[in-house]
Amino acid sequence: MSRPAGSKRTPALTKYRDKRSFTATPEPSGKKGSKAGYSFVIQEHRARSHHFDFRLEMDGVLVSWAVPKGIPEDPETKGLAVHVEDHPLEYGRFEGEIPKGNYGAGTVKIWDNGTWEPKGRTWRGDYEKGKLKFYLHGTRLHGEYLIVRTEEPNWVLRKLSDAAPTKGASKLAKETPHFIPFQLAKVVPAVPAGPDWIHEIKLDGYRIQVIKAGGKVTIYTRNGHDWTNKFAALAKQVGKLSPKDFILDGEAVVFDAKGKTSFGLLQAAVGVRSRKQAGIEVGFVAFDLLHFDGFNLRPLPLAERLKWLDKLPLSDTGTIRRSKYWSEDAGADLFREACRLELEGIISKKLSQPYGPDLREWTKSKCRPRQEFVVCGYLPPKSSLPAFASLLLGTVENSKLVPRGKVGTGFTEDRRREVLAQLEPLRTNEPAFKVDERGVVWVQPRLVAEVEYAEITRDGSVRQASFIALREDKGARDVHLEGIQRARADAKGVKVHAITISHPERVVYPADGITKFQVAEYFERVGDLMMPFLKDRPLALLRAPSGVGGELFFQKSFNKGQPTNVFGKTLADGTETIFVKDVRGLVSLAQFGVIELHPWGAKYPQADKPDVLIWDLDPDAEVSWDEVKGAAFLLRDFLRTRGLEALVKTSGGKGLHIQLPLKPMYGWDVLKEFTKQVSAAVAAFNPPKFTTVISKSRRKGKIFIDYLRNGRGATCIAPWGLRARPRAPISMPVDWDDLATVTPAGFTIEEPPQMPQEWKDFTAQRITKAHLKELGLA
Repeated sequence: MSRPAGSKRTPALTKYRDKRSFTATPEPSGKKGSKAGYSFVIQEHRARSHHFDFRLEMDGVLVSWAVPKGIPEDPETKGLAVHVEDHPLEYGRFEGEIPKGNYGAGTVKIWDNGTWEPKGRTWRGDYEKGKLKFYLHGTRLHGEYLIVRTEEPNWVLRKLSDAAPTKGASKLAKETPHFIPFQLAKVVPAVPAGPDWIHEIKLDGYRIQVIKAGGKVTIYTRNGHDWTNKFAALAKQVGKLSPKDFILDGEAVVFDAKGKTSFGLLQAAVGVRSRKQAGIEVGFVAFDLLHFDGFNLRPLPLAERLKWLDKLPLSDTGTIRRSKYWSEDAGADLFREACRLELEGIISKKLSQPYGPDLREWTKSKCRPRQEFVVCGYLPPKSSLPAFASLLLGTVENSKLVPRGKVGTGFTEDRRREVLAQLEPLRTNEPAFKVDERGVVWVQPRLVAEVEYAEITRDGSVRQASFIALREDKGARDVHLEGIQRARADAKGVKVHAITISHPERVVYPADGITKFQVAEYFERVGDLMMPFLKDRPLALLRAPSGVGGELFFQKSFNKGQPTNVFGKTLADGTETIFVKDVRGLVSLAQFGVIELHPWGAKYPQADKPDVLIWDLDPDAEVSWDEVKGAAFLLRDFLRTRGLEALVKTSGGKGLHIQLPLKPMYGWDVLKEFTKQVSAAVAAFNPPKFTTVISKSRRKGKIFIDYLRNGRGATCIAPWGLRARPRAPISMPVDWDDLATVTPAGFTIEEPPQMPQEWKDFTAQRITKAHLKELGLA
C-alpha cells in the first residue's frame, strides 16, 4: 500500500518491484522519473477479476488505484477505488499479457490517457489529507473529478461535472511529453469526399513517434517500442527542428531513385533484415504535431494542429519534411494517380477531429490489397528453391488463429535464407490450425509478414500473394483481417464473403458516416458469433433502403428478389417465414438494406416450442443506468435461486436483455405466462421502481419489465445485432461480472466483437413443473 504523495514513503517503486519478476513478465521494471509531469492513464485489466487501473503521475511515479466497476462518468455515481502500489512512468505505455503465475496475470490494454490538472494551489496538502479535486483531459474522459480517502486502501472516485478549468486556465493542459497510442486508419472501399477531408499519399515506411523532452529525443514504434538506437541519426536531425519540447507523429522512410518510398531499403538502412547497409539515408515525413512546448494539442481539431505544425521549419521536400496534403474533393483524383504510379494508396483525415487512438476517423484507400499476416509455419523447399517453398499465413479473429493461405513469391534467394533463420528458433510441434497440407513445419506465431495479394477467396485465403517484408514494428496478436481486405472490387461494387455489395459508399448512418459496405463487413465480422443464435430461426428484418434517416420497415418474408442464402418456409398454420443458414446469407441481407435482425425464440422444426426466453428491461428516461443494472442482477438472482442461469446483453439502446436458454418442452402460451409471472414477482420487490404494464403513462420513473417478446411471432434483437439508431449501436453480450463496468454508452459497430465466457458455455435448461407450480401455472 503506497502512501500519499508528499508523505514519508518507502523508496520509490520498491513495492512495485518486490511483487514482480521481470524475467517472467513483460512489465517495465522502470525507474523514478522527473517531478514535472501531469500524465494520467487508465488501463483495462482483465485479470482474475476484471477491473480498471487509474493512474495519476505525481513526483515521478504513477500513483495508482484499482477501480472495480470502471471510472464513473455520471455525477450521480460513486466508484470504489482501491489504492495500490506506485507504478513507474513507463507503465503508462504498457499494454500486453502478464503470464499466468505472475502478480496481476491477465491482459492489460490502455483504455484512456492524457493529462490531469490539479484544482487549486494547495492540492498537495489536500491530497495528503485524503482529498483531491482535479480535471482530466483525455481521449475519452474530460471534466472535473474528485477522489476521497475513506479508510486506506479504500478511496471513493466520482465525477463532479463536465466543466473545464476556469479563471484564465489554458484549455491546452501543460504536460511532459510522453508516448501517445497512435491514431490508426480503417480501410474503406471508397475515398471519402467533402470539405472536412484532406488526403495524403500513403507512405511505405515505419510509423513512428518522435518525442523531444528536456533536450532528449526518443523514437517509438506504434507498439510503443523504443527504436531510438535504430534511428540514431534521424533522432539527431529531427531534434534540431526546435529547442522546445514536442511530439511528432509521422513516418520513417527511405526514398528510392524515383522518389518513391521503399520499405526494403528502409529495413536495410536500420539493420532489420541483416546488417545495416551504409550510405542509405533515412528520412522522416511528419504529418501531425501532438504536443508543443508543454501544450497537449491532441484535443484540438486536426486543422488547428496543422497550424501548430507550421511553427516547425518543415517544407514538403528534403530528408526531414512534412506531409503534403490535398483538400476537399481531390481525393478520388489523387487515389487514381497513386494507383497509376504503383503507390500503395492514400490516407484521408477529417479536419474537424481531435487526435485519439479510439477515434478511427482516418481512412485508408488501397490500390491493391496489402496487409499483415501472422507467420504460422512453412512448407519445405521444392526443386531448386532454397530454405522453404512458402509461408503459411494466419490472422487473429475472436482471439484464435484463422488460416489465410500461403505466400511463396516475392522472395529473393537471400531473403528466403534470412527469413528461415528467423523461423528456425521458433519451430514447434503444435499446429496453429488445421490445413490440408503435408510436411508443414509449424512455428510459434510471433513473426508478422506484410503481404500483397489479388483477393481473399471465398474460403478466406489469399490469392496471388506476394511477400513484401517482415514487420518488427507490429505485434502478432494485433493482426486481424482488415474489413475491405475481405472484399474484391468489380464493375458492380465490392464483394464481401462472395456477396456483391452495390453502392458500397452509400451512407447508412448519416450522422456517423457509416456506409453500406461497413454494415456488410460488420455482419461478416460477427457472423460466426451470431449464427448459433440465428440459424434456422424465423426472422423479422428491419430494412433501411435509404439509410436510418429514411423510411424504416419490418419484413418477415420476401415475395420476390430473395437474397442469396436466405430461405423461405411456410409453417403448418400457413405463416410465411424467412431464415438464414450461414454467414453468406447474413451478408446478403446487408445488400438488401437490412440493419436489424430479430429472431424468434424458437427454431425449426419446433417453431411452436421456445428454446429461449427474453426479459427486456426498458427504463423510463428518468431512471438511472445503475438502477437498470440493479434490476438485471435482481432478475438474474430470482432465476438463479430457482436453479436457472440466465445470460445478459445490452439492448443497443437504454436497456438490458436477460436471456434464458431452454430445452424446447412447452408451448408459447405456457412460457409467455411463465415470463409474465416472473416479471410480476420481480416487480413486487420494488413497486415504485418496476412495472409490468406497457402503458407509457404507468411507466414514468420506472423500469418496464417487458415479457411480451415471448409470444408466438414476437421477436428480440439478436445478440451482436446492429441497431438503426445514431452511433450504430449493437446489442452486445457480456458476462455478469463485467456488467458493472458497462456504461450507458454501450457498444457500437466499431467495437471488436467479443464472445463472453458465459455465452460460450451456455447450456439449455429445463422449466420444471415445480417452477410452473410456484408461479401458479400448474
